[in-house]
Amino acid sequence: MTPKLKAFLSIHPPPLIACVLDDRDVHEIIENSVSAVDLVELRIDLFEEISPKYVVKMVKNAKEKFKKPIIATIRDVSEGGQKEVPDRLSLYRAVMPFSDLLDVEISFENLLREIKAIISDKTLLIGSYHNFDITPFDEYLESIIDKATTLGVDITKIAVKANSRDDLIRLSLFTLNYQKRGIVTISMGQEGLPSRVVMPLFGSIIVYGYISKPYAPGQLSIMQLTEVFSLLNIR
Repeated sequence: MTPKLKAFLSIHPPPLIACVLDDRDVHEIIENSVSAVDLVELRIDLFEEISPKYVVKMVKNAKEKFKKPIIATIRDVSEGGQKEVPDRLSLYRAVMPFSDLLDVEISFENLLREIKAIISDKTLLIGSYHNFDITPFDEYLESIIDKATTLGVDITKIAVKANSRDDLIRLSLFTLNYQKRGIVTISMGQEGLPSRVVMPLFGSIIVYGYISKPYAPGQLSIMQLTEVFSLLNIR
Protein backbone atom coordinates (compact mmCIF):
# COMPACT_ATOMS: atom_id res chain seq x y z
CA MET A 1 0.00 0.00 0.00
CA THR A 2 1.44 3.35 -1.02
CA PRO A 3 2.04 6.09 1.58
CA LYS A 4 -0.41 8.31 -0.29
CA LEU A 5 -3.16 5.69 -0.01
CA LYS A 6 -2.39 5.06 3.67
CA ALA A 7 -2.77 8.77 4.37
CA PHE A 8 -6.07 8.91 2.47
CA LEU A 9 -7.50 5.86 4.25
CA SER A 10 -6.53 7.28 7.65
CA ILE A 11 -8.99 10.09 6.92
CA HIS A 12 -11.52 7.98 5.01
CA PRO A 13 -11.61 4.49 6.60
CA PRO A 14 -12.70 1.66 4.29
CA PRO A 15 -14.86 0.17 3.07
CA LEU A 16 -15.81 3.28 1.13
CA ILE A 17 -19.10 3.62 -0.73
CA ALA A 18 -18.83 5.42 -4.06
CA CYS A 19 -21.85 6.57 -6.01
CA VAL A 20 -21.52 6.67 -9.79
CA LEU A 21 -22.89 9.79 -11.51
CA ASP A 22 -23.09 11.29 -14.96
CA ASP A 23 -23.56 14.97 -15.74
CA ARG A 24 -27.35 14.71 -15.70
CA ASP A 25 -27.16 13.30 -12.17
CA VAL A 26 -24.99 16.25 -11.11
CA HIS A 27 -27.72 18.58 -12.35
CA GLU A 28 -30.74 16.69 -11.06
CA ILE A 29 -30.09 14.79 -7.83
CA ILE A 30 -30.22 16.62 -4.52
CA GLU A 31 -27.35 16.90 -2.07
CA ASN A 32 -29.00 14.62 0.49
CA SER A 33 -29.01 11.77 -2.02
CA VAL A 34 -25.27 11.30 -1.50
CA SER A 35 -25.14 12.03 2.22
CA ALA A 36 -24.46 8.36 3.02
CA VAL A 37 -21.66 7.90 0.48
CA ASP A 38 -17.95 8.51 0.88
CA LEU A 39 -16.90 9.16 -2.71
CA VAL A 40 -18.50 10.43 -5.90
CA GLU A 41 -17.34 8.85 -9.15
CA LEU A 42 -17.98 11.02 -12.20
CA ARG A 43 -18.15 8.90 -15.36
CA ILE A 44 -17.02 11.56 -17.78
CA ASP A 45 -17.38 9.24 -20.77
CA LEU A 46 -21.12 9.29 -20.03
CA PHE A 47 -21.38 13.08 -20.12
CA GLU A 48 -23.52 14.59 -22.87
CA GLU A 49 -20.64 16.91 -23.76
CA ILE A 50 -16.93 16.22 -23.28
CA SER A 51 -15.32 19.57 -24.07
CA PRO A 52 -12.73 20.46 -21.40
CA LYS A 53 -14.62 23.61 -20.41
CA TYR A 54 -17.89 21.73 -19.85
CA VAL A 55 -16.28 18.78 -18.10
CA VAL A 56 -14.30 20.96 -15.70
CA LYS A 57 -17.46 22.91 -14.92
CA MET A 58 -19.32 19.69 -14.08
CA VAL A 59 -16.50 18.36 -11.89
CA LYS A 60 -16.28 21.65 -10.00
CA ASN A 61 -20.07 21.75 -9.60
CA ALA A 62 -20.11 18.19 -8.22
CA LYS A 63 -17.28 18.98 -5.81
CA GLU A 64 -19.03 22.08 -4.50
CA LYS A 65 -22.52 20.58 -4.44
CA PHE A 66 -21.85 17.21 -2.83
CA LYS A 67 -18.75 18.04 -0.79
CA LYS A 68 -17.32 14.56 -1.28
CA PRO A 69 -13.98 13.35 -2.68
CA ILE A 70 -14.25 13.02 -6.46
CA ILE A 71 -13.16 10.08 -8.62
CA ALA A 72 -12.73 11.25 -12.21
CA THR A 73 -13.15 8.39 -14.69
CA ILE A 74 -12.95 8.62 -18.47
CA ARG A 75 -13.55 4.99 -19.37
CA ASP A 76 -12.34 3.76 -22.76
CA VAL A 77 -14.93 1.96 -24.89
CA SER A 78 -12.77 -1.17 -24.89
CA GLU A 79 -13.45 -1.55 -21.15
CA GLY A 80 -17.04 -0.41 -20.90
CA GLY A 81 -16.89 3.26 -21.82
CA GLN A 82 -19.89 4.72 -23.62
CA LYS A 83 -18.23 7.37 -25.77
CA GLU A 84 -14.97 7.79 -27.64
CA VAL A 85 -12.87 10.52 -26.06
CA PRO A 86 -10.15 11.65 -28.50
CA ASP A 87 -7.63 13.12 -26.03
CA ARG A 88 -8.10 11.60 -22.60
CA LEU A 89 -4.75 12.86 -21.32
CA SER A 90 -5.74 16.50 -21.84
CA LEU A 91 -9.10 15.90 -20.19
CA TYR A 92 -7.53 14.14 -17.19
CA ARG A 93 -5.05 16.99 -16.91
CA ALA A 94 -7.92 19.51 -16.95
CA VAL A 95 -9.94 17.83 -14.17
CA MET A 96 -6.98 16.82 -11.99
CA PRO A 97 -6.97 20.00 -9.84
CA PHE A 98 -10.59 19.33 -8.84
CA SER A 99 -10.36 15.54 -8.40
CA ASP A 100 -9.18 13.42 -5.50
CA LEU A 101 -8.76 10.18 -7.47
CA LEU A 102 -8.24 9.45 -11.17
CA ASP A 103 -9.22 6.08 -12.69
CA VAL A 104 -7.24 4.92 -15.72
CA GLU A 105 -7.18 1.46 -17.34
CA ILE A 106 -4.03 -0.56 -16.70
CA SER A 107 -4.01 -1.71 -20.33
CA PHE A 108 -3.29 1.88 -21.43
CA GLU A 109 0.28 1.88 -20.11
CA ASN A 110 1.46 5.00 -21.92
CA LEU A 111 -1.52 7.04 -20.72
CA LEU A 112 -1.03 5.79 -17.17
CA ARG A 113 2.66 6.65 -17.22
CA GLU A 114 1.96 10.14 -18.57
CA ILE A 115 -0.65 10.79 -15.89
CA LYS A 116 1.62 9.34 -13.20
CA ALA A 117 4.31 11.81 -14.24
CA ILE A 118 2.07 14.85 -13.73
CA ILE A 119 -0.30 13.75 -10.96
CA SER A 120 -0.24 15.82 -7.79
CA ASP A 121 0.85 14.52 -4.40
CA LYS A 122 -2.72 14.82 -3.16
CA THR A 123 -4.41 12.87 -5.97
CA LEU A 124 -4.66 9.07 -5.91
CA LEU A 125 -4.26 7.02 -9.06
CA ILE A 126 -6.52 4.00 -9.64
CA GLY A 127 -5.32 1.48 -12.20
CA SER A 128 -8.34 -0.50 -13.39
CA TYR A 129 -8.96 -3.71 -15.30
CA HIS A 130 -12.35 -4.84 -16.64
CA ASN A 131 -13.41 -8.13 -18.15
CA PHE A 132 -17.12 -8.44 -19.00
CA ASP A 133 -16.85 -12.06 -20.16
CA ILE A 134 -14.95 -14.12 -17.58
CA THR A 135 -13.00 -14.16 -14.33
CA PRO A 136 -9.44 -14.91 -15.51
CA PHE A 137 -7.25 -17.44 -13.73
CA ASP A 138 -5.51 -16.26 -10.57
CA GLU A 139 -2.14 -16.19 -12.35
CA TYR A 140 -3.48 -13.62 -14.79
CA LEU A 141 -5.02 -11.55 -11.99
CA GLU A 142 -1.68 -11.65 -10.19
CA SER A 143 0.00 -10.31 -13.33
CA ILE A 144 -2.44 -7.38 -13.29
CA ILE A 145 -1.47 -6.59 -9.69
CA ASP A 146 2.23 -6.79 -10.58
CA LYS A 147 1.76 -4.57 -13.64
CA ALA A 148 -0.20 -2.01 -11.62
CA THR A 149 2.54 -1.95 -9.00
CA THR A 150 5.18 -1.42 -11.66
CA LEU A 151 3.17 1.45 -13.10
CA GLY A 152 3.00 3.03 -9.65
CA VAL A 153 -0.76 3.17 -9.07
CA ASP A 154 -2.15 3.62 -5.56
CA ILE A 155 -5.20 1.37 -6.00
CA THR A 156 -5.67 -1.60 -8.32
CA LYS A 157 -9.28 -2.11 -9.38
CA ILE A 158 -10.30 -5.45 -10.86
CA ALA A 159 -13.86 -5.83 -12.18
CA VAL A 160 -14.59 -9.19 -13.82
CA LYS A 161 -17.60 -11.29 -14.85
CA ALA A 162 -18.58 -14.21 -12.63
CA ASN A 163 -20.03 -17.12 -14.59
CA SER A 164 -20.29 -19.38 -11.55
CA ARG A 165 -20.28 -19.22 -7.78
CA ASP A 166 -16.75 -20.64 -7.91
CA ASP A 167 -15.64 -17.49 -9.75
CA LEU A 168 -17.04 -15.38 -6.93
CA ILE A 169 -15.32 -17.49 -4.26
CA ARG A 170 -12.03 -17.44 -6.12
CA LEU A 171 -12.06 -13.65 -6.48
CA SER A 172 -12.95 -13.31 -2.79
CA LEU A 173 -9.91 -15.36 -1.77
CA PHE A 174 -7.75 -13.44 -4.24
CA THR A 175 -8.90 -10.19 -2.62
CA LEU A 176 -8.01 -11.51 0.82
CA ASN A 177 -4.52 -12.44 -0.33
CA TYR A 178 -3.85 -9.00 -1.83
CA GLN A 179 -5.77 -6.76 0.55
CA LYS A 180 -2.61 -5.07 1.82
CA ARG A 181 -1.68 -3.96 -1.69
CA GLY A 182 -4.59 -1.51 -1.99
CA ILE A 183 -7.20 -3.35 -4.03
CA VAL A 184 -10.78 -2.96 -5.25
CA THR A 185 -12.49 -6.07 -6.59
CA ILE A 186 -15.89 -6.47 -8.20
CA SER A 187 -17.52 -9.64 -9.47
CA MET A 188 -20.04 -8.58 -12.11
CA GLY A 189 -23.21 -10.30 -13.23
CA GLN A 190 -25.93 -12.23 -11.42
CA GLU A 191 -23.53 -14.84 -10.02
CA GLY A 192 -21.28 -12.09 -8.73
CA LEU A 193 -24.01 -10.01 -7.11
CA PRO A 194 -22.96 -10.92 -3.52
CA SER A 195 -19.54 -9.40 -4.22
CA ARG A 196 -21.02 -5.93 -3.74
CA VAL A 197 -21.29 -6.78 -0.06
CA VAL A 198 -18.79 -9.62 0.37
CA MET A 199 -15.65 -8.10 -1.14
CA PRO A 200 -15.30 -5.33 1.48
CA LEU A 201 -15.16 -8.07 4.12
CA PHE A 202 -12.14 -9.53 2.31
CA GLY A 203 -10.33 -6.21 2.00
CA SER A 204 -11.72 -4.45 -1.07
CA ILE A 205 -11.43 -0.72 -0.39
CA ILE A 206 -14.32 0.68 -2.45
CA VAL A 207 -17.80 -0.56 -3.34
CA TYR A 208 -19.71 1.20 -6.13
CA GLY A 209 -23.43 1.92 -6.18
CA TYR A 210 -25.90 4.06 -8.08
CA ILE A 211 -28.66 6.54 -7.33
CA SER A 212 -30.68 6.89 -10.53
CA LYS A 213 -29.60 3.89 -12.65
CA PRO A 214 -26.97 1.13 -12.56
CA TYR A 215 -23.80 1.61 -14.59
CA ALA A 216 -22.45 -1.95 -14.38
CA PRO A 217 -23.93 -5.47 -14.36
CA GLY A 218 -25.12 -6.36 -10.85
CA GLN A 219 -24.53 -2.91 -9.37
CA LEU A 220 -26.67 -2.18 -6.30
CA SER A 221 -28.25 1.13 -5.37
CA ILE A 222 -26.74 3.33 -2.68
CA MET A 223 -29.84 2.72 -0.57
CA GLN A 224 -29.45 -1.05 -0.85
CA LEU A 225 -25.76 -0.88 0.01
CA THR A 226 -26.21 1.31 3.06
CA GLU A 227 -29.08 -0.83 4.34
CA VAL A 228 -27.15 -4.10 3.98
CA PHE A 229 -23.94 -2.62 5.40
CA SER A 230 -25.85 -1.29 8.38
CA LEU A 231 -27.63 -4.61 8.93
CA LEU A 232 -24.36 -6.56 8.80
CA ASN A 233 -22.46 -3.92 10.81
CA ILE A 234 -19.86 -3.61 8.05
CA ARG A 235 -19.51 0.14 8.57
